[in-house]
Amino acid sequence: MPIPANRYTVNVGFPVGCIGVTHANKIVLGGGGGPSRSGVQNKLSIYSIDDSTSTLNLNAELVLSSDEDAPTCLAMHPKDKLFVCSINTSMAEIKQGKNQNCRLFSYTKTKITMGKQAKCMGSTRDVDYQKCIAMSASGKLVVGGATDGTLSVVRVPTLKPVFPFIDARDEINDVGFSNDDKWLVAATDSELRVLSTTDAELVRRIDDPRISGGERAVFRFARFGQTNTLYTVLNTRARNCAYIVVWDTNKWVRTATRRVSSSPITTFALGPHGLLAFATASLHVVVCDAKSLRVLMRVPAAHSFAITALAFDRDGKHLVSASADQTCQVYVLPDVWPTPLQTAVAVVRGHAQVIAIVFVLVLAILLALVLRR
Repeated sequence: MPIPANRYTVNVGFPVGCIGVTHANKIVLGGGGGPSRSGVQNKLSIYSIDDSTSTLNLNAELVLSSDEDAPTCLAMHPKDKLFVCSINTSMAEIKQGKNQNCRLFSYTKTKITMGKQAKCMGSTRDVDYQKCIAMSASGKLVVGGATDGTLSVVRVPTLKPVFPFIDARDEINDVGFSNDDKWLVAATDSELRVLSTTDAELVRRIDDPRISGGERAVFRFARFGQTNTLYTVLNTRARNCAYIVVWDTNKWVRTATRRVSSSPITTFALGPHGLLAFATASLHVVVCDAKSLRVLMRVPAAHSFAITALAFDRDGKHLVSASADQTCQVYVLPDVWPTPLQTAVAVVRGHAQVIAIVFVLVLAILLALVLRR
């Protein structure tokens, strides 16, 4: 039985599309109303977590153009005060092939400043956007995946391509780097591609995703773990359950498969302290042990609308979920999670009266059966 959540809600005033955490443990949010003239500003904001007042304190904010799209994804630099964010330009510039969507930002304690910009998509349709982005552990590379199938890898801070952009021929759902910067992974519905970061040479291709029973599925997320592991999220095509599958990247075999939800997983985060988290289409937020995949915390109805982003802070003390409902949930995580045995004991203690009643009823039935003989 998962533990109850210790959490609080913060209204940030705009629909949040992406989230990051600085090396100083500040929360970076991106989002807004896009170019819809809704009156909701497009923003990038930096907050500090304050458990004493159950809030997020605004430290810095940058209001973006209302002619452009809202930020769709971002990736934090692991050491420097930089992050890369994807923001589509105006519809006119997109149609002209001038979509400088990949943007480098710097920040201080009180200010966010936009720097270099680069085009990292091939599409001239305003419905396409960069769906996912990740920065390497060294902070030297950024990989982005777009809905038009463009896979881009650029250097930081120049945003110059490492090699020509790749056409994945399908919408890219997730991207990530191995911890040594040697590999990158790109996930589409039908396949995973692991490529060399130096020349895009194919290292491994995994296609036709299926769960153990043979039911067809789609790859929704793919993230490298700490030690020769790759975590993948599979949603069944029937959208009736979701699985986490762990791969050994030395032998390229599955080492663990677990059904974790009866609803598709829509957001996923891999934490630095042996935890992972995900959100579902049914608006649940779940925290699991990354090694055993055991569910540690499950929060139903975490938000009132689609959950768009999740992130652990650097010290593993908080998980933050963000939503299109203009709120963030801050979950205060325990220093020590209960073991399976402790959880079982707690369940027994919490239902002692019910267990006693059931025991008495079973005993009475057994006694009646004996007397009938």
